[in-house]
Amino acid sequence: KNALGEAHSLTLVSMSNLANAVCQQGRYKEADQLQRQCLEARKSALGEAHPSTLESINNLANAVQEQSRYGEAEELYRQCCEATKNALGDTHLSTLNFINNLALAVGLQGRYG
Repeated sequence: KNALGEAHSLTLVSMSNLANAVCQQGRYKEADQLQRQCLEARKSALGEAHPSTLESINNLANAVQEQSRYGEAEELYRQCCEATKNALGDTHLSTLNFINNLALAVGLQGRYG
């Protein structure tokens, strides 16, 4: 951040990588905070419909879901799915991945049908 600035693409990738690493270590609350920071930085630098911003929404939803906040995760996944469909199309790999994540979040709430 100090050398390149918060909006630089390498800074944004590093922020995302750090947040994902923290999440993988099981530090979900901290990961949640880092994912939110990364999401806001990407929205500001890249716009709301940029694929990297959409990936950040998905990553935040993952961290939220790991904290058993399934309703909030579902909402984030839905937001991500709709924006990705609009930006990349119904059959894009990212769209399909985000739909799968949404389905898992719904299933974790016991809504199978």
